[in-house]
Amino acid sequence: MSLKLPAEVSDFVKSLVAQGKYESEEDAVVDGLRLLKGREELRAKIAVGIDQLEHGESFDEENVFDEVEAEIRRVEAERGQQ
Repeated sequence: MSLKLPAEVSDFVKSLVAQGKYESEEDAVVDGLRLLKGREELRAKIAVGIDQLEHGESFDEENVFDEVEAEIRRVEAERGQQ
């Protein structure tokens, strides 16, 4: 794939490489696209959560934290027995 980036974006990518933050322009662009992908995945998860809330599907945070803490204690206990 070959892309033509706007000058300001191209300059920014080049400056990241010049600063030593990335080894190449391609690495900088790939990292940016990974961030974009992560953002879109997060938006999708948020949309699912909003839909669940709108349909009355929610969890009491105290119960969730209690369950997580119980699981942590269980795992730690198992490790102590090994």
